[in-house]
Amino acid sequence: MNRDAIENKLREVLTTDFRVAPEKIAPDATFRGTFGMDSLDAVDFIYLVTKAFGLKQDLGAFRELHTLGKVVDYLEQELASKENAP
Repeated sequence: MNRDAIENKLREVLTTDFRVAPEKIAPDATFRGTFGMDSLDAVDFIYLVTKAFGLKQDLGAFRELHTLGKVVDYLEQELASKENAP
């Protein structure tokens, strides 16, 4: 899955499940500041994202990912290693 597809899927989760305005969605957007998420929203977001991408839910992996761009980088790396796994 390429970076654009990852960003589109995240955009869909944010606009549909969290009612984030599309114009707020940018690589440097923060979950607390830009999107107004609290800690429960963050857990829900991680659940929905890992489910959408077929990844194992790992709250610790997301702990330092404070911007949407960092989440995209993480997902791109995880999906690439998943595709290359035997």
